Amino acid sequence: MNKKGIVIFLLLFTALASAQQRTLVQELERDIPGKGHIRIEGDVCLDSLIGTVSEAQSGTMIKARGYRVQVFAGNNTRASKEKANEVDKYLRTNYPDMPVYTSFKSPRWLCTVGDFLYYEEAYEVMRKLSKETPYKGIIILPNQEIQIPL
Repeated sequence: MNKKGIVIFLLLFTALASAQQRTLVQELERDIPGKGHIRIEGDVCLDSLIGTVSEAQSGTMIKARGYRVQVFAGNNTRASKEKANEVDKYLRTNYPDMPVYTSFKSPRWLCTVGDFLYYEEAYEVMRKLSKETPYKGIIILPNQEIQIPL
């Protein structure tokens, strides 16, 4: 194969690889139900300077330390497990955009919501849930392992 053939092959390969990538601006403007919508106005030339997001990165989660809001905590009984699952179902139905976590951490059943990096975000959700739900004793749990979409 001559040099010209190799160059053409590399150009085609690069073009195909870049066709599957979106710019960071396009990724931010992507419409995700329940997550809001971002609109960025600016020169198109800036898109190429900012960078791209590959398909491998899209949908990737990173782990960090943050806050969750505890809606229910019960003891180690079958009734507490059923109540935790009832709270889970209620929250998933009424707040579909909020991640809900039900787990058993000895010696109690917990139902928590959200993945918040900042205390202020968790506080707003705590106040909202305290007003809008029938559950009492809703608190913020600090230093939780949370998942943040990339």
